[in-house]
Amino acid sequence: MVDTEGKSAEQRQVTRQHLVFYLRVFDGMSSRVVGHLIDLSPKGLMLLSDEPIAVNEEYRLRMKLPKGVASTEDVIFGAVSRWCHPDDNPDFHVTGFQIQDLDGDAEKIISALVEEFGFADHN
Repeated sequence: MVDTEGKSAEQRQVTRQHLVFYLRVFDGMSSRVVGHLIDLSPKGLMLLSDEPIAVNEEYRLRMKLPKGVASTEDVIFGAVSRWCHPDDNPDFHVTGFQIQDLDGDAEKIISALVEEFGFADHN
């Protein structure tokens, strides 16, 4: 299948995965990177990180946004880590978070990310 820009579905998918990897997620307002976004829905997210993340802990997360998604540079929300396991690459870990408190603006921003970049789980 080829889209209107002449790219196949496989090429678009690779590009989207590449963009997702560079969306950094920080611990609250600090500059400490928790991980890189690999999946997002209005109810949760999955991060790839260098270190394992403690499970069942509450976090205040700040996600840097790509230009043009919102009028702000980042979105801040609460989340609880629900699981963590080593990635296929043993140098990384994958952690699933359940989003806890999402105000109206943050919810709109996350919905725009899901729609624009296709982060939602399609199962």
